[in-house]
Formats: sequence, C-alpha cells, structure tokens
Amino acid sequence: MSSTVLPKFKSAAGSTFSRELRANVESYFRESKISKFSTPSVKFKAAILLISFFGAYAIILLMGLSGWSVLVLCVLMGLAKAGIGMGLMHDANHGSFSKNKTVNKIFGRTADILGVSSSNWINQHNRLHHTYTNIYKHDEDVDGKGLFRFTKDAPRRKIHKFQHIYWAFFYGFLTLGWFFADFTKYGQYRKKGLNKAEGIEVVKEYSEMIFFKLVFLAYMIVLPMVFLDFAFWQVLIGFIIVEFIAGWILAVIFSLAHVVDKFDLSNHDKFNGTSEDEWVVHQIHNTFDFAVKNKALTWYCGGLNYQVIHHLFPNVSHAHYPKLYNIVKEAARKHGINYQEFNTFREAFISHIVFLRKLGSTQFA
Repeated sequence: MSSTVLPKFKSAAGSTFSRELRANVESYFRESKISKFSTPSVKFKAAILLISFFGAYAIILLMGLSGWSVLVLCVLMGLAKAGIGMGLMHDANHGSFSKNKTVNKIFGRTADILGVSSSNWINQHNRLHHTYTNIYKHDEDVDGKGLFRFTKDAPRRKIHKFQHIYWAFFYGFLTLGWFFADFTKYGQYRKKGLNKAEGIEVVKEYSEMIFFKLVFLAYMIVLPMVFLDFAFWQVLIGFIIVEFIAGWILAVIFSLAHVVDKFDLSNHDKFNGTSEDEWVVHQIHNTFDFAVKNKALTWYCGGLNYQVIHHLFPNVSHAHYPKLYNIVKEAARKHGINYQEFNTFREAFISHIVFLRKLGSTQFA
C-alpha cells in the first residue's frame, strides 16, 4: 500500500457505541459541573516539574557543586524533563491544559525550550499517531527506522533478533533523535500537507526552530562551559545523562501502551487500506491501559497509563481520566468490545520485551 493513500475506517454512522460513549462522557461533565480542562492539582504539579528542572539547573550553574552532586541533579533534570513532557507539554499541545488557547500555546512551547519542535510534535503525535494508531507507514510511533521492529507490518532485519536486548540502550536517545530530526521532519510534514505554511511563514517557522535549538544548546552546553569548572567532556556527559533519562522514560511509557505481546496478533496482519473497525473501536483495539491503580505513576506520567481514555478523549485533561475510565469500560463491556489493560507496570513492561523478542524472531517474519 502506498504511504500516500490514507487509511480508511469503518463508518461510525449508526454506531450506537460511539454515540452512547460520547453522550455518557458529556453527561458526566455536565452533571458534575466541572470543566474538561486541568484542575488546580494538575497546574500545581506542572509548577513542581518546571521548578524541579530549572531549579536543579540553576543550582548546578550557581552553587559550585562537586561532580557527583551535579550528577545527581542531572538525573533529577532528566526525570523532570520527562515529567514536563508527559504532564504539561502533552496536555497543552492537545489543547486540554487550559480553556485559554494562548495559555496552551505558551505551555506547549515547553517542547521547544526543551529542544523539540512543538510544531513537529503536534503533526507527528496529534495528527498521525492519534488518527492512525499502530498503522505502519502512517503512525510514526511504530516506525522503528530499521533499528526496531514494532509491528508485524514492518520488514524484519537480522539485527532485530537482538532488539529485546539493545532497546535498553537505544531508547535513551529518543529526545536527542527528535532534536536532530526536526528540520527533516518539518519538510516531510509540509510535503504531506500537515503543515500548510507558505512563503514568509515557512521562513518564520524555520527561524523559530533554529532559535529554540540554539537557546537549548546555549543553556544546556554553552553556559555550563562558561560558568562551571568542568571540561567539555564532563559537561557533555551531564547533558547526555539528562537526555538519556528523559528519552528512556518517554520511550518506555509509550511502548507499554502500543507495542505489547498481549495484542491479538490477528488484528495486526498486513493492513490493506481499510479497517474493519470504526475509528473509536480501532483506538480501543490498538491501545492498552496499564497500572491504573498506581497513583504515583499516574501522577508522574500525566495519566498516560490511561492510554485508552487519552486516545478516545485527547482534548480532555488527564486529571479526569480516572473518572472516565469506568465510564468507557462499562460502555465497551455493554457493546462486547474488549477493553485491554495490564494490572501492573511490571506486567506491561514484560509484555513489551516479550513482544520485541517475538517480532525479532522468524516467527513473525
């Protein structure tokens, strides 16, 4: 199938499930008299994460600490960066952090400040991943770029025999990969029609991308070189630690929702261009929740362990996912649709590694 032909989903016209599901969710917000946007607790968490990242950075830059102390703070920055991505930037770029579009745009820019183009992220995540979830050549999140095989639809290479081992190293370079790929991606998304900028607007967007990349490199590498008594290689190690931890966490959290062994693999045969499911059902069939009772994990990963809920209602803040979870599960049960989930993080994690091993073997060549 040509990658220029967009997949089609079964028409939802006349679907009692889709209609009932959305009516039930709308009824919940109406009867509860609450907003679909972030709660004060989510905003407080966003502040904690931002202060953790930039506070740790300021301490490193100004306090003249030892190498080991700086190392610990770099780890904290990596944890905070991943948390910002999942719990603030993600909601903001989905338009669910605030009812004010300007506020969402401002906080969506945290992606740019942290080295990743928010424009590209919106195209790749909102418009491709959320629309064509797990469909190879359309959902870039299941395109392992030859290094990984995340779906049966992708060709198998000999190196994939070991992907269940080397993932532990390469997942850590996710954010750095985004940093370097942004200019190429921008051009690709324009060719696909995802970015309709023309003329001077293209120059403006390229200029913004260059500006934020330079800002990121300035505060992550140049300023530490100027203010700290460390060699360049030591600064570089600190930078890589921050990025590796953030990239590793983000890659793992995504994988536990979409690249797992518990899938019914008959659902993942070569895609022929038309899904037998309507879009809402396709999302449920291609997404897993995990460890929804783990409140600490839910807090840290911005509710992305409620991945089914997020895919069905991306414009709703993750603050409301626990309540919507029961509504969606009940509607799915009523209509005989299999709602997929793992009870624990460990169960989901093991399933991901097992799936990598299967897809790397000749069993699913």
